[in-house]
Amino acid sequence: MLQVVFFLGLLGVALLAAGIIANRLPLNDPPGMLSRLSTYLNTNVAETQENSPFPELRLHRYEAPPELLFDVARRATQNLKWEITVLDAEKKEIQAVVTTKVWGFKDDVTIQVQPAQPSGNWLWIRSASRVGKGDLGANTRHVLDLIQAVDAIVPAQALVPQAVKSEE
Repeated sequence: MLQVVFFLGLLGVALLAAGIIANRLPLNDPPGMLSRLSTYLNTNVAETQENSPFPELRLHRYEAPPELLFDVARRATQNLKWEITVLDAEKKEIQAVVTTKVWGFKDDVTIQVQPAQPSGNWLWIRSASRVGKGDLGANTRHVLDLIQAVDAIVPAQALVPQAVKSEE
């Protein structure tokens, strides 16, 4: 009986590790592996914020008009094959549903273009799982995928250098 319990525990740990590894997360980046693992196991939301302890979850500023950035975010969302459920050009907001690859869970993503100071616009992103206590970093991966897709589409002159982004 003890062997069965040990085997099931080991299997559970292996599945958790595989889920985190599959999300290709920057585990060794600040604030450190333990903080990241704790977050990925206990949180099912990832949101960009101005002073996030996770560098990849800091707001990204673009020197682009809001209409252009909104269109770029829309195209990036479509390129990722996310299901767009709300496209509000007036509010500069996109809501989408992402289906996770391994388990088929649905995650809700909200994207907004917001004015930045002293210039440009922020791309605010929030991804939240519909079920579960921890997401194994899936929502952080959604944010990273969207930022990468936006950066690939947005005109080069609209990109704000990484050093400037991290200071804000």
